[in-house]
Amino acid sequence: MTIEVTIFRTGGVKLARSAFAPWLAAPERDELVECPVWSALLRTPEGLIVFDTGLHPVHVERPEATFGPNPGMQITMTAEDAIVTRLAALGVKPDEVAIVVNSHLHFDHAGNNRAFPNATFVVQAEHLAYAKGRPNFPAIYWDDPALRYLPASGRARVAAGIEVVPTPGHAPGHQSLVVDLAETGRVVLCGDAAFTRANLERNEIPGQDPAAGIESLALIRSLVRDDLERAFPSHDRATFRPGTYR
Repeated sequence: MTIEVTIFRTGGVKLARSAFAPWLAAPERDELVECPVWSALLRTPEGLIVFDTGLHPVHVERPEATFGPNPGMQITMTAEDAIVTRLAALGVKPDEVAIVVNSHLHFDHAGNNRAFPNATFVVQAEHLAYAKGRPNFPAIYWDDPALRYLPASGRARVAAGIEVVPTPGHAPGHQSLVVDLAETGRVVLCGDAAFTRANLERNEIPGQDPAAGIESLALIRSLVRDDLERAFPSHDRATFRPGTYR
């Protein structure tokens, strides 16, 4: 059995274009655009792995459920976007997932951690410590003593041909997932180390630590040898490509 990566939508968010592209000028920078939120299922000889768990389905009926009304950030989600529903369409039950890799613990990347009771969650130790107790990392979605977190320290093997690599900048301890596929070659599931392909092309990204963010962009480019078709940014409506890669 070879590794397969299936990418699927788990919601959306409307944001000002400047949130991901600070180089834009007015009025373009202030335009609200809908950006995808997505997760991935990895089928491997060592079991099923999920990368990022997407938005919680509470947002289907109550888009403002997590942070309240915010004209600058509007959640868009349908019932079909719920990760449990998406996985069911792929023939997978949440309790069959062995490992979950969270790029980081923001609510659109860890919103359904509690849906995976049998999984081990791989998160950088630095990020776990940073996120705990911070209101912009809502604990209700991920900080549950019933969940098993495996704190990683830097680059670490997840399974054969799959590893996490630290890509800070957006948040301390952010990580991306590197997967070596038989047909496609090496791919990088970026998380918020790259919101869009333009971030990678321009070597520019907003974040908590912009210098670290630029280093992370360079690392991602080096991992895919500048073939940006093999780097999957987190929220790029122009390049979002759901489907299966082998």
